[in-house]
Parts: sequence; structure tokens; C-alpha cells
Amino acid sequence: MAAPQGKIRDVLLPDTDMAAGVQAIVVILLTIIVVALVRKERALVLLAVGVGVFLLAMMGLRSLH
Repeated sequence: MAAPQGKIRDVLLPDTDMAAGVQAIVVILLTIIVVALVRKERALVLLAVGVGVFLLAMMGLRSLH
């Protein structure tokens, strides 16, 4: 399986600290939006928060590597 190239690579694997910060902010904002949209169903809220936290954790692990 080949690594992503071009624009997709820039979005998924940012090269600069600024781009990584923007990526983290986008993940946080999208998590908040999804939680607001599904706020009446507790299970979906937990799923949305869990996915958001997981994505942020993977970004943190990637920054350590």
C-alpha cells in the first residue's frame, strides 16, 4: 500500500507545526459540531467524543514519533 501523495498527504500528515495545530483545531471543532448534532442520543454523544479523543491521541502519538 503506497503512502498518500499530494494534497491528501498535506492534509493527513502536515509538515509544519502550524498545519498540525490547524489540524487539531479542526478535529476539535468537528467533534463539537457532531456532539451538538447528536446531543439527544447519549450513546451517539459518547461515540462522537470517543472518536474525537482517539483522533487527537493518534495525532499526539504521531508527533512523538
